[in-house]
Amino acid sequence: MKYTIDFEKEINLMLKNNIGLCSYFRKNNLHFFERYWNMDYFFHHHFHPKCFHRSLSKNGIAHLRNLLKDESSFESPLFYLLFKAFVYAEIKFIINYVPQNSHEERLTGHLISEIANSLDIINETFREKAFELYQSKVDLEFHYADLSSNNNEKYTGADLGLIFHINLPDYQEKVNVAIIQSKKFDQRASIDLRQIEILKKFAKESAYYCFYDMNEKDRTSPLIQRANSITSILGDDIGKMNSKSLKRSEITERYNGGIPLSIFLIFDMLNPENDSIKSFSNIWQAKNFIDNQNKEFRLSRVLTVSVGGVLNSNQDLRNISDLFKFENYRDEE
Repeated sequence: MKYTIDFEKEINLMLKNNIGLCSYFRKNNLHFFERYWNMDYFFHHHFHPKCFHRSLSKNGIAHLRNLLKDESSFESPLFYLLFKAFVYAEIKFIINYVPQNSHEERLTGHLISEIANSLDIINETFREKAFELYQSKVDLEFHYADLSSNNNEKYTGADLGLIFHINLPDYQEKVNVAIIQSKKFDQRASIDLRQIEILKKFAKESAYYCFYDMNEKDRTSPLIQRANSITSILGDDIGKMNSKSLKRSEITERYNGGIPLSIFLIFDMLNPENDSIKSFSNIWQAKNFIDNQNKEFRLSRVLTVSVGGVLNSNQDLRNISDLFKFENYRDEE
């Protein structure tokens, strides 16, 4: 039985208008395959290694089309389905919300809502395809927690936390975490130097920035860049400066520059062998890390995703929405 999800209209629009992932694969396709080439359990290699660099220098958009159109590009059809959902969310976000030029925190809320909506669209198909693969119940669970509603004070912190739980029968169970500060940019992005140091201090190797491209022509996918990479680009010559700017090319074209969010979520957050990101065996440990107790640092939003579900796992949790508790509403005095 062949399962299909109707994301083709939006994906074809992206390819036609050269927006979203197109800009990244035109400029950085070689970087993409150098970074993820050895991840055999995620996608299949469709050409001989001797042709690797020559092919990639010319065929970035062709390889993007292959990832989007050919289920066999991925080792598992479940990852192919998730990838298309994340790409769909990116497209809806950059078409519907980026032109409104809202502030970063509100844009982040829109983006996470689109991701949650996309996962909801594929949920039933995911379970059916997973049952076909494993002959057992395998769930796709997700929960978006808006923590800003509980904060009466403005803290130094980050805009988004990600908790991704991998629990498939043929993959190692693991929980990966990222803490992300969002930032808009066109020709440059202004980086608050105190903010990035605080982010690195508390999030360590899980500290990232998510850049929203406000350029009307390119409209690139949201780009994820390590905080450590950003500070290495900015350099040590900061004196008494409060902020310093990243050039557009330092975000969109450098080897250690930004990675499209959809790529990051699949190849980094859902990678059980990724040792370069903060990971846990227990989802409650991940939640406590996200819940950082320092009173000067808070997260505004958290997206938790379980690929495989928490009920039939080694986690002491029956429902993913139970991770974060909220106080009941009280009428004002």
